[in-house]
Amino acid sequence: MLKLAEKMEKTVSVLGFLLAFSEHLDSQLPENRRHSSRVANISLAIANYLNLSEKSKYDLAISALLHDAGNGNKNHNNNNNHKEISDHALKSSLFLSDIPFLERASTIIKYHHFPWNLGKGEFYQDEKIPIESQILNLAEHIDESYDKSKYILKEKNKIIKKIKEKGEKIFNPDVLNAFYDLSQKESFWFEINYDDITPQNFSCDIKLDIDSFLLLSKAIARIVDYRSKIQVRHSRNVANIASFLAGNLGFNDEKIKRIRISGYLHDIGKVALSSEILLKDDKLTRREIEYIKVHPFKTFVTLKKSVPFEDIIIWSSYHHEKLNGKGYPFRLKGNEIPTEARVVAIADIYSALLEDRPYRKGISEARAINYMRKLAREGYIDKEIFGVLYENREELKSVIRL
Repeated sequence: MLKLAEKMEKTVSVLGFLLAFSEHLDSQLPENRRHSSRVANISLAIANYLNLSEKSKYDLAISALLHDAGNGNKNHNNNNNHKEISDHALKSSLFLSDIPFLERASTIIKYHHFPWNLGKGEFYQDEKIPIESQILNLAEHIDESYDKSKYILKEKNKIIKKIKEKGEKIFNPDVLNAFYDLSQKESFWFEINYDDITPQNFSCDIKLDIDSFLLLSKAIARIVDYRSKIQVRHSRNVANIASFLAGNLGFNDEKIKRIRISGYLHDIGKVALSSEILLKDDKLTRREIEYIKVHPFKTFVTLKKSVPFEDIIIWSSYHHEKLNGKGYPFRLKGNEIPTEARVVAIADIYSALLEDRPYRKGISEARAINYMRKLAREGYIDKEIFGVLYENREELKSVIRL
């Protein structure tokens, strides 16, 4: 009973997890580093001034952290946004739209580039634009209006001037006036660069059990796969293959669920890597290969910060370890690598071989099987798990989408 109670107490903080994830989400482009964190700080300062409810501020914080999830590998320019709802805002919204506890954030993000248009932008068709979207819109413009290499107070007047030039054509007047008042305080500008948002700030922070965390993990996998643009379903294929293998190995439903989550999250560290290297259409140099090797460690660090399930952290992060000790980044071997991590590793290899990559086309199932047989024979991967994959290769086709 004690063990069961301890297990039931373990939950994932939605805000805590997204804070850790967003650190990497902003890292692909140097000019975007910490962008979401600063936008969250600006948004919350305005929301506090307007006396929004705690729940509104919580939804706003989550929206700020994920508002650029659909921005892919390219920076965007709000000034060139001619559509009523921008592509990246819609994509970011759709990633979250089927997650019940992120439904409000999905709506906020969807409209965060919707212009006020002198009051005509209060509604889109029959839907009222959330005040949180209007705050997020202004916050993002503020963060994109100054040189991050310069002292913030030296940039203050330039920022205010740029915002005034856009005025009520773009921004809600109540939100604008809140910003103008706040902008007179040095503390407002200093707080932009402080990482002081924590789950403890919000009594309404959502705590996820393992089933709800599975839902969030699937949404994160969509973002990871889209942001890397290597293969738009890789993480989901790994999750499907790994859970298929786990079922055929006789694992119980709870363990299969955790292996599926590990598949969804195994490449979460990859969103921090340079898109120039990830999307390179030629063979990687030795230096670039060494650079890529950091991504499972970044997965480990991200999950260690935000997930209380040690098994999921390990199974997600060990997907490039090899039984003969020739993997990375931890150089584990043999029994140091749990069976479940071996399952995820084999699922990752098989999925990657079948998928197109910028530098090569995906190979045939027969060639992939032959290559993995060689890996098993040479002690890189688990022979028994490979055997299960081989014996069930026809049925396995039904869970893979290329």
